[in-house]
Amino acid sequence: MVHTMPTEIEVFDGLRDLSIVEHRDGVAAHLRVGSDSFHLRGPECFLLPPNRPYEAAFDSIGVAVTTLSFADLQRDAAVRVDHEELDMDFTRPITPAAGRHWSQTMQYVESLVNNSPLLATAPLARRELSWLVNSAVLACFPNSTLDAETPSYAGDTPQPLRRALAFIDDHAGDPITLSDIAVAARLSARGVQAAFRRHLDTTPLAYLRSVRMERAHRDLQSSGPGNGVSVAGLAAKWGFTHLGRFAIEYKRRFGVYPSHTLRS
Repeated sequence: MVHTMPTEIEVFDGLRDLSIVEHRDGVAAHLRVGSDSFHLRGPECFLLPPNRPYEAAFDSIGVAVTTLSFADLQRDAAVRVDHEELDMDFTRPITPAAGRHWSQTMQYVESLVNNSPLLATAPLARRELSWLVNSAVLACFPNSTLDAETPSYAGDTPQPLRRALAFIDDHAGDPITLSDIAVAARLSARGVQAAFRRHLDTTPLAYLRSVRMERAHRDLQSSGPGNGVSVAGLAAKWGFTHLGRFAIEYKRRFGVYPSHTLRS
């Protein structure tokens, strides 16, 4: 929404659904929700829960509003943690970094849907995107799930982490990012990083790099001198752009330099 004239708004009954407002452009705006009041002066966002009356005043403003079903958010929260009822009120992100993460998540979702409009109509794709967005809400804004205990899972590895590991193993040769891994795991980027730290004592991208190193090692083993394969070519194929660092990391992991593996 872009508005360019002095305006005052009073919403007596609040909004039907949960909304997250990201202030992107325009001069300062004033917002009052119950007894809470503050000014928006630069890029920042805030959450408006359902059914909370509010007032706003501004001369010029540009905002992006994300409207979510609170019932769907409650359902996804129940899957992630063991709690009875989701509790959220008018709030800003838990940290400035969380606010930036929210903004980046929505830009990522917007780019996906703009580049592939069918994602907005395909039920499975919509569900995956809603997982990502709801997970970002629960990770970025204060709510009752942040202090709740995570549920127990069957087996040693939680299902979201298993989805992330399978995705990395299947797509190690593709230019995937942390956001791609988070979407596959149905977690926020912060959530998938926490899962890797807790259960594997590593990060998603470090695990991805390890898988790619194993694939490069396998390719070097199956190749031989004289068949046109080079260490530099295989390193580039698996995303290792600095040949010297690749050789050092390879030797630390396998005990020999990659050139030795290729010759033998």
